[in-house]
Amino acid sequence: MDQYNIQLLSKKIKIAPINVIRENIEIEILSILSQNKISTKFIFYGGTALRLAFGSPRFSEDLDFLMLKKIYIKELKDAIKIFLKEHNEISLKDIKDKRNTLIALLNAKYPFSKHPLNIKIEIAKRKNGISYEFIPLSSVCSHLKPIVPTITIESLKKMKQEAIKKRNEPRDWFDLYYITKYLKETWNPPTKFPFEKKEFKRELQRFLPRDKWLLIDQII
Repeated sequence: MDQYNIQLLSKKIKIAPINVIRENIEIEILSILSQNKISTKFIFYGGTALRLAFGSPRFSEDLDFLMLKKIYIKELKDAIKIFLKEHNEISLKDIKDKRNTLIALLNAKYPFSKHPLNIKIEIAKRKNGISYEFIPLSSVCSHLKPIVPTITIESLKKMKQEAIKKRNEPRDWFDLYYITKYLKETWNPPTKFPFEKKEFKRELQRFLPRDKWLLIDQII
């Protein structure tokens, strides 16, 4: 996507250009992965899955997966290399096979952007009984509609509930709020609101189109 179209789309959907660029890259990576045998070995989940599969208005920073079958670091690296051949402005900054996670960090540099953009791919070596389905992923930032094994909305709800118990992140609260509305359920805060309201709003406003900022007040 060139600078003109990025700026045009940014104004249209009322979000910072960096979110448009990142999501365009994310869905192109997912498209490459969907055509690779590695796609039979993971489940796509997290905030980006909630947006691309279930229409959440919140943009997300990372691509998160759960490992279904053993994925070797070489398999992931080879799949990423296929993507990089078509994107000279993006490089593989780091890739690691940790005890519980495979992690790859991509770095994108554009002449019209002041700062480089990092995108993390994280594959957790656990499944924990998570159910999944095959859903066409879509974004206003791309014409592509890749299909990969994607967590069900019910399983994602359970994971977000667990995440809120373990950490205090505004994005988890927004995601759980969105999921309850998606499922046509009543929003009941899982715990006492743990954030300072201004900081909570400021954090979420970075990833929400301006015409969706009013949703933040529904959570508090």
